[in-house]
Amino acid sequence: MQVVHTERMSGLRSILFDMDGVIVDSMRQHAECWIRVFGEYGVALSTEDIYLREGMSGIASIIDIFRTKGERIPSPGEMKILQEKKLEIFERYPVTIFPGVEGILEFLSKKGIVLGLVTGSLRRSVRYVLQENIRKRFASIITVDDIVNGKPNPEPYLKALEEVGFRNEEVLVIENAPLGIISAKAAGLRCFALETTLEAARLTDADRVFSSHKELDTYLRNEL
Repeated sequence: MQVVHTERMSGLRSILFDMDGVIVDSMRQHAECWIRVFGEYGVALSTEDIYLREGMSGIASIIDIFRTKGERIPSPGEMKILQEKKLEIFERYPVTIFPGVEGILEFLSKKGIVLGLVTGSLRRSVRYVLQENIRKRFASIITVDDIVNGKPNPEPYLKALEEVGFRNEEVLVIENAPLGIISAKAAGLRCFALETTLEAARLTDADRVFSSHKELDTYLRNEL
């Protein structure tokens, strides 16, 4: 049963952040890599094809793309090769965190808010895109390596909730993708969304949508 939350931020104890498109400005790079690799298999993709699947594990998204495009689903071995090709290309791209994110994390830490990271990426990718000083900010880091069912299943956020140790109503999620929002809401959590990759019309399941990190930062500083 979904928990209904009010807009009030009193009682907030923890914030769980998605990584790609929320903490790090990496979705364009992910899209370019997937488009390139799928192109080698004769499958044409758009950037939106990737953005709408953000949050799914790599293998799950590969299966979903081949199925949606009416193509034969490769064998598990072929899919692992495809995923590895994508990762090898991605790890040549420079990736940075969004401007303002360090300030948000520092402010929340000083307020005593426990931070968590919940990503559909591999732990390998977390180490690649986040420097250790940023990773240390998070009391809990849940990756696709840690779960059986990825987003939009609630399992990633339920596992993070268990690790941070707070009640549903004490936790907020920050997402940027429809599948991540569905995952958070299915876990009974309040969810805010950022328009970093998709417009607000694609994020209507979120409790509140912010146009930028600056707008989110201002809101948090006024409310906490």
